[in-house]
Amino acid sequence: MEAAQTSDSRPIIDRLAENNVADKPKEKKRMKFGTLASISAAVLSIGFVAQIAVNNVSAVSTGINSVSVKSPTTQENTSTISVPAGVNLVLTGVNGHSWVGLTNADGASVFNGQIAFGQVVTINDPKMIKAVIGNAGAIKVNINGSDLGVAGAEGQVVRLDFDPNGQL
Repeated sequence: MEAAQTSDSRPIIDRLAENNVADKPKEKKRMKFGTLASISAAVLSIGFVAQIAVNNVSAVSTGINSVSVKSPTTQENTSTISVPAGVNLVLTGVNGHSWVGLTNADGASVFNGQIAFGQVVTINDPKMIKAVIGNAGAIKVNINGSDLGVAGAEGQVVRLDFDPNGQL
């Protein structure tokens, strides 16, 4: 009776696969260390770049200029505004939103951010303000109490320079 039994020491699954009774087991694919290291480095570098981008988005103030941002629910009465000496620039969101970058005569950033519909940003500087408006059709410009209207066409990028006498 022992002669009827084989002395095959292979696992049963291999013998079943040989007789087409079961599928041959597949080996698990292992991830190489280099692949894991590459993925980790990519995730860390994306996180690092995102952190830098978030930190650069915040508005920078130099301390020389005054900056005020009013919420959309605040009403401003332009007829009673006293105009200080120098440049008094008031930007109002009137149609959607726009990115605006403002620098002073020294090239220091005094405002860098988005202005939404109804939001008002007021900047004062004794010498000059340079403005870059990403969506000129969304921003109304008031310089030293004089309303210049909308800065340009919808979607147009404009660069404007203002001194105490008005627009350059």
